Amino acid sequence: MPDFLDEFASSIGNRKEELKEKILKGKPNPLQDTFRKHFLPLWNPLVHIDEYTSNVGKFGVTAVDSSVYTNLMSTGGVFYVIRSLAVCKDKENKRLETNVFFTKLGLLEAHYYIGTKMEMLEFQTAIDALKKGFECSAILIDGSLYGRAMHVPVETKIEEDRTVVLEYFKTYAELLDLCRKKGILVAGVSKESRATFYRDFLLKQIFVEELEKTDIEAGDKQRLSFIFPEVLENEKTAFSKFRKLKQKHGLKLETIELILTELASSRPDYQLVMNFAESVGYTQPLVLGPSTKAAERMRPFSLNPKKYVTSNFPITVREKGKEFIDWGSEIISSIPSFPSFISFYLLMDLRDSPMRIDVPCWEQPLSKTGWPKPIDADIQVLLKIMVSGYCGLDAYNLWLKNVDERVRLKKRVVDTIYFPFMERLFDAKIIRGRGYRRVRYP
Repeated sequence: MPDFLDEFASSIGNRKEELKEKILKGKPNPLQDTFRKHFLPLWNPLVHIDEYTSNVGKFGVTAVDSSVYTNLMSTGGVFYVIRSLAVCKDKENKRLETNVFFTKLGLLEAHYYIGTKMEMLEFQTAIDALKKGFECSAILIDGSLYGRAMHVPVETKIEEDRTVVLEYFKTYAELLDLCRKKGILVAGVSKESRATFYRDFLLKQIFVEELEKTDIEAGDKQRLSFIFPEVLENEKTAFSKFRKLKQKHGLKLETIELILTELASSRPDYQLVMNFAESVGYTQPLVLGPSTKAAERMRPFSLNPKKYVTSNFPITVREKGKEFIDWGSEIISSIPSFPSFISFYLLMDLRDSPMRIDVPCWEQPLSKTGWPKPIDADIQVLLKIMVSGYCGLDAYNLWLKNVDERVRLKKRVVDTIYFPFMERLFDAKIIRGRGYRRVRYP
């Protein structure tokens, strides 16, 4: 018998129903019935699904993805190899970057840096593909386009590459501008997204409805309306303010308290879709802008970009001076004019988890968009591409699956090809860190 099998069976068996609920349904939801009431009217069933799979061949779809291998070296540096690939029919464009970096802040900083580099390399690969004449009407990128626009442009602790986030935004802006000028649809596609924007949108509706029928004075209603968004920005302060109102009004605010507690909880959007969707379909598209905290952070980007660069890139400013400040300020000042993003969830099988899909909203700048709100967007071409590309539970998109399989970097390749090549080139044995076989960085 495998080791610990009896113990495993006993541990699961003793909490069978509890674990089944958590694994299949997620976190218990005290507002389940209220969520369902608000969710279903905004769910769009795909009734005649065959209509979405006709004539899809006319769309040239370019899929872009990347992969990474990292290893902590005996010298304390982190060695990485990032590969990125864009594929459209029989054409492909490849990029590879490898380097060693040093940081005193450990795994978290390394993970953020590598993730930023991977996303930037994907942008660069897509730009190269378009400039080389890829004939495509759509670009699919693995991951959220909105999330990528929310990076904080500050100096990193990576000694060799402190300005990577500025380079990132410069490259992202170039890709978006190129797609807009060429009329190319660019979409981010992700699975099991941890985003909560759709839940927050529904909760706002539930909150407003409950607040209207709560029998308290108008001034306290207004105070509660300010507390709602503050829960997402400063939970501790928001609940401190709420407790004072709860002491005053008691049970009248019991449901409001449930709503605010749910807003502060870790319930991702895809859990709602999996629990409440009754058919194949998609959620009402919403247009997303920065959160209140992100909007506050963006304000200096337009008002005084040079001051922002000087304050947030102090080491680079000290080393490079005015030339860097001018260069960085130009990038920082362009961020508020990024497009906002239209985002929705698409469910192609009731047994599956939904895909989150983001596309730019060219008509509405990021800095002018606040709380998520419904938008009447034409997403028919996007639906055709996503429905046609769905291949079941094991392949949510055939184009992204194809590029993922071709770009994926396996440890065997690094061990048998890349490292032996470097050892021959350096004429030296490379000693990897003690955690090489036990820990994968990041």
